[in-house]
Amino acid sequence: MIKNYDNWIKKSCLKINNIYNELDDLDQKIGDGDHGTTILKGLTKAQKVFKENIKKPLDEIMLIVSKEMRIVMGGSSGILMSIFFYESGKINPDNISLSIVTIFQNTVNKIKKTGKVSIGDKSILDVYVPVLDYLNTSIKIDKNLESINKIITNSSESTINMEAKVGRAKFLEKKGLGIIDPGAYSTSIILKEFFNSIYK
Repeated sequence: MIKNYDNWIKKSCLKINNIYNELDDLDQKIGDGDHGTTILKGLTKAQKVFKENIKKPLDEIMLIVSKEMRIVMGGSSGILMSIFFYESGKINPDNISLSIVTIFQNTVNKIKKTGKVSIGDKSILDVYVPVLDYLNTSIKIDKNLESINKIITNSSESTINMEAKVGRAKFLEKKGLGIIDPGAYSTSIILKEFFNSIYK
């Protein structure tokens, strides 16, 4: 599982590195304009920290990874984006599918509580909740990577038509309508790489 997670973080970092300018441009329209740069910084740090601690148990590694991501990213994005990384360390190799349901449930609960956000508010939660709903109805997802990736894509793109109720975008005249949420977009990439690394 260590190798799977190492692969997940490396590929996520690579994918974000290819589009971080696009994410910054999106965030410039509805936020601070630095989401791509910030998430790339977090993933770059995660990759380095993972390698440095690779001989430790996975839960310990991911605890360190999440802490370092929060520090280097800063702000609410660092706190919220690192939640999944911390929870993912609790995966059970003997029952991967069931433990992933718990991981996503805990992530959703913590994002709601910490970010004071609800489904439909135009945030990363709008990706996590549909994925959790799918996991709860289809435990054996190892044979349905295409389905889970489609749900992740559709969930991310659904934020285009949402009005922002959190973050700086809520103060805009059209509240970010017509623009995909940058956090949802980057989260979709990270989650796709997670499932692809775990089940391939």
